[in-house]
Amino acid sequence: MSIPKLVAQNSFWKDPELIEEDKYIQNWEASPFKWWPRLIETIDWNIDLLYTLRGPRQVGKTTLLKLKIRDLIKREVIDARRIFYWSCDLVENPEKLVSLITEYMDWIGSPSKERVYIFLDEISSVRDWQRGVKFLYDSGKLRNCTLIMTGSHSIDIRKASESLAGRRGQVDRLADKLPDKILLPMKFSEYAETRSKEIYEVLRKFFLLMPQRRKLLLEQLLQGNMPNEFKELLLYSKELELLLQEYLITGGVPKAISKYVSHGSITEDVYNDYTNLVIRDILRWGGREAYLRQVLHQVIKTVASQVSWAEFAKETDLGSHNTVAVYMDILKDAFVVSIMYCLDKNSGRPLYRKNKKVHFLDPFIFHSLRAWALGIEPFSSTLEFLKEAENRSKLIECVVGNHLIRFLFNLFPSPRFEYNNKIFYWESEKKREVDFVAKINTEYLPIEVKYQPSIQTSNAYGIIDFTKSGQSHHGLIISKDNLEVKRSYVTIPCYIFLLLA
Repeated sequence: MSIPKLVAQNSFWKDPELIEEDKYIQNWEASPFKWWPRLIETIDWNIDLLYTLRGPRQVGKTTLLKLKIRDLIKREVIDARRIFYWSCDLVENPEKLVSLITEYMDWIGSPSKERVYIFLDEISSVRDWQRGVKFLYDSGKLRNCTLIMTGSHSIDIRKASESLAGRRGQVDRLADKLPDKILLPMKFSEYAETRSKEIYEVLRKFFLLMPQRRKLLLEQLLQGNMPNEFKELLLYSKELELLLQEYLITGGVPKAISKYVSHGSITEDVYNDYTNLVIRDILRWGGREAYLRQVLHQVIKTVASQVSWAEFAKETDLGSHNTVAVYMDILKDAFVVSIMYCLDKNSGRPLYRKNKKVHFLDPFIFHSLRAWALGIEPFSSTLEFLKEAENRSKLIECVVGNHLIRFLFNLFPSPRFEYNNKIFYWESEKKREVDFVAKINTEYLPIEVKYQPSIQTSNAYGIIDFTKSGQSHHGLIISKDNLEVKRSYVTIPCYIFLLLA
């Protein structure tokens, strides 16, 4: 690799204004839906640190990098040539990675007193990339450097933590002590505030953009109280419910949202772009396409229901529940699904041997892979799927589950956070199920999702069984539009809960 070839992905070295001609910047500027993830504000750009930024395909990681590069060029007094971007899709091995960075650093004259910013996109395309980064760090090439590496598979986060231990840089100077960032599809609150200026102003008025405020409101729910803010939010129920119905179509994937906002539909190429990339990633990690399609078919059929890997094995050609478990782990690590276990209240731990519940990470991801697995046209089949109340309820449960995981992480941020120890489902001796049980310090919050017009006492039987067994005084029912307080539970509309989470 030579410096002239490096210019191909760094044309702004010749003229900083050329960053405006980058296709990702231009697409973002032309989009009717401009999302600036809050996550980027948690990155300190003035320290020596090796960040990883992980998340699903098509969620906007590359666009975010390009926007930050433009921000550095436009707002900071730095030489544009001290910014280096590279897409790693064609970097064959760690040796090539070391050669690439070494050539750039030697050309720029680093290490020196001036900070260098390196952006390595889709680093997980490089097998054993950690070895290359470790060599660069140990050789002193990354002094006075802020390095951010993106990828689409969560297994790399674990590998980075293990292989680069002690070589991440000035982690102590981070407020959250978390150098590994995860960019997920936008939450409903982010969708709503970006989609509607009115809703943004409402959220700001009630301080719901502040995590600590949302935490205080959750604590009120734990005590069985109804915050006054919720009653005020009911005034915007029509707008919020409409936004939620759109969110069930587009999910939090920016490209899908932009198409839907512009044209009222999502073209097939948007679905295909996602499925082709995620399937390629899964195959690269050892999966087989025929097996993957069968497993997804079973997950789609049983989504949000109790299942066992042995049942999956019987319904597919995989033959063994162990093989099914491998594919489910691959889907989990590829940010496709979450897997929840039944709570053992005696130990406070998951019961791994019992049935599991599988939820998709995002509605758009669900619709894309459903269309691929079943061989159907994606957008029209999405609309047909959502016509059925039972289907909407299952997808709502997936959305609630994903938001709960993210909310609990924000409550208890840690490099060792594992949601399987924080959120579960539960079943009483009478076989009455609670959809989710969130473990918050020493207490539990049982949560039942009933996305329907009216709530009956019978809908709360699972919560009542749970509270009778101790460690919880009140539960939460997430409804379509009900807002009320009962002795054993509080009922709130789904859109209010999702704004809180």
